[in-house]
Amino acid sequence: MNNLPAMMKEIEPWLSPAIIASAQRCAGRLLTALPRTQQPEENRVLLAYGGGKDSSYMVAYVRYIQGLIWQQQGSTFSLRVSTNRHAGMNQSVMENIDRVYQALAMHDDERVECLVVDGLLIRPFARDLPMPESVRQQNRNDVLMNGHRFRADARSTFCNACNLSMVNSFGLAADHNGGVDLIITGDSPQEQAAYLAWARHLSRLFDAPVADKSRGFSGFLQTLDGVAGRYFSEVYGADQLTPAHRITHQLARDPLFFNIYQDTAYEAGAHWTLLCDFMGFRFDALMFSFSESDCGNPTLMAHLRGLRAETLLQRSYAEGIREYVRFALALMVKKDFPSALIEEMAARYQDEAAIQRQRQRAAAFAQEAFDLCEEQLICLIYSPFLGQGAQLTQWLVQQQIPLDEAAIRDLLDQRSDDLALARQLMQRSGMTLTQMRHCWQSSPVSSLLEGKSDDPLSRILRFDPHKAVIQVSNGVLNDIVTEIISGR
Repeated sequence: MNNLPAMMKEIEPWLSPAIIASAQRCAGRLLTALPRTQQPEENRVLLAYGGGKDSSYMVAYVRYIQGLIWQQQGSTFSLRVSTNRHAGMNQSVMENIDRVYQALAMHDDERVECLVVDGLLIRPFARDLPMPESVRQQNRNDVLMNGHRFRADARSTFCNACNLSMVNSFGLAADHNGGVDLIITGDSPQEQAAYLAWARHLSRLFDAPVADKSRGFSGFLQTLDGVAGRYFSEVYGADQLTPAHRITHQLARDPLFFNIYQDTAYEAGAHWTLLCDFMGFRFDALMFSFSESDCGNPTLMAHLRGLRAETLLQRSYAEGIREYVRFALALMVKKDFPSALIEEMAARYQDEAAIQRQRQRAAAFAQEAFDLCEEQLICLIYSPFLGQGAQLTQWLVQQQIPLDEAAIRDLLDQRSDDLALARQLMQRSGMTLTQMRHCWQSSPVSSLLEGKSDDPLSRILRFDPHKAVIQVSNGVLNDIVTEIISGR
């Protein structure tokens, strides 16, 4: 079914003359870049779609270019759009994606293929497509194991495994059903170079093999597959790796890359009416979370900061929240968020009552998305099993947990098999006994403030972006201490 004529007529009134002119230039460049320029219809193009505000605009822009080439050539490329889903995305993200697809007449167009990647499963998009329980459980384990290994550092807890999963979804979507010819990206050339440097840097950290540069995108994926294998071996233990921890790199064909960064701007304010009025994008109260518009995890990052202040530092929940809010609002400014969205986010945490409402919302989301209760999140903050129980005493004392410390040490050091005690620890932490014992044998990851360490996880933590050094009150020590804060 050819939906392009009607779609082009409907979308153009919502596009500024500058966007139309830039799309026309971009369409000419793209046509030249396609492997089979004279037969546009014989080319398949892949676009990743996260479901947020910027990627929604990018889908509209590429769909419009698809229409422009059809108008000019009488035929056009096939478009594959792929969404990598994880537990931090709720149903409202799928509903936003569905409205965007409807507005752009993509659902019934034979030239368009809309996919959802859930872990290793790739399926046609459907708004109400249930997420496999295995994916939710994998995401829960990733949050727990990364959170304990990195002592609740916000980005490491929620983003490290998610970023590698996103890379794998690229490989799966690029390989699916015969592969693709070209991948469209909106990253700047500097960002693309940074990604390549990041992959090579990680391969050196983990002593992972680097694929030959001539292999292109599949080589990039192969390099990161080596990184992922070694990273998750560190986090989980080599004998606990699952297929979901690897990255697909043996592609049906090696696609080219095409960059639209030079042609269009991403500031939401520049295309607000297109986004909200034409495509029906809605900023959900939970998925619009600081600098993200398709993920509720930054709300949990703030929640962890509040819980850390209230428990480990013996201060107040609100103090920790305000530290995170100051940091995250500055990040929104740096990322050029419209002032109205920054003000809306600030209002959510404007006073004690608002902070309490957000606390309840965050706790409910943690339970719904990851099946983690507040007690388990607090355990993650203490990370009491790391390094032969370096923080075990503090966790037991401050949280007034009536368990025998010596018995715990015997259990986790594999000198006993007290199943009743194991069940109590599993309930309080959310972890399996195998996971707790792996943490027990693992050294704590060192932050920027604790001196340089050569272990790979510490080096990843040091080089991770979006961090700040802050001064906070420590109620236990009755002193001001320096800490690192990170987030999104």
